[in-house]
Amino acid sequence: MISAFTNTFKIPELRNRVLFTLFMLVIVRVGAAITCPGVNALVLRQWFLNEVNTQTGGGVAALFNLFSGGALENCAIFSLGVMPYISASIMLQLLTAVIPQLGKLAKEDGGRQKIMQYTRYATIALCVLQGFLLAKSFEFPKQNPFLGGIEQTIARLGIPLVANQGLGFEILTVITLTAGTMFLMWIGDQITDRGIGNGMSLIITIGIVARLPAALIQAWKTFVPANGLSSQVNPMVLVLMIAFLFFVIAAVICVTQAQRKISVQYAKRVVGRKVYGGQTQYMP
Repeated sequence: MISAFTNTFKIPELRNRVLFTLFMLVIVRVGAAITCPGVNALVLRQWFLNEVNTQTGGGVAALFNLFSGGALENCAIFSLGVMPYISASIMLQLLTAVIPQLGKLAKEDGGRQKIMQYTRYATIALCVLQGFLLAKSFEFPKQNPFLGGIEQTIARLGIPLVANQGLGFEILTVITLTAGTMFLMWIGDQITDRGIGNGMSLIITIGIVARLPAALIQAWKTFVPANGLSSQVNPMVLVLMIAFLFFVIAAVICVTQAQRKISVQYAKRVVGRKVYGGQTQYMP
């Protein structure tokens, strides 16, 4: 395995693809740390830290923060991540199967390119909608049911999450978040074309991996509390979760590697004095 990894850098084209992919992923992580203009990331960061310490985990906000690679925690320009693009792709796939015009368009020459163009337009629309809602959440975090307890953090720090509220902040935030998502889409396409693997999948994966240490620390604090306190969670739950983790991984591998062998019977044919074919093979 190590020799195969070292041999990778001996092939110029493969080496360039690997380095290009790593460079793009570094840009993704840098963008996840750049705060949106007008937002005080310290408030949201302290709130997430408080949620982890109190073992509540932040609920839906923590889950969204996980898939964005910690960008939401930093109020970053990549807070929306590539999820609007994934949602738009699923919507267009479903509409292609439901609307006959789109289904016919997908089968024509160049139809897939038009479908991809519609997907990008839908992504922009979703980014504008989600960016506006996120801007409103930044302005009035107390009204967001997924940010419960953040008013205590604001009161403790004595600083608001957004100092200059208003239409100007909302427009700037929507433009910034939309541009961030579109830039991530461009990076994903570049990785797919000039790098290694699927760009969108790598962006999602690197975000989850970046949050993995924090998730492990949170799990450790949940099952092994400090100061000699007794754990509020039964240790058997941890055992069952680990067993379920291995079960899910095994199930995914089985489904991915599964094949249905379709028998193919080749007819006999005579060429001169020789007989060819007549055997049975399988098409996976």
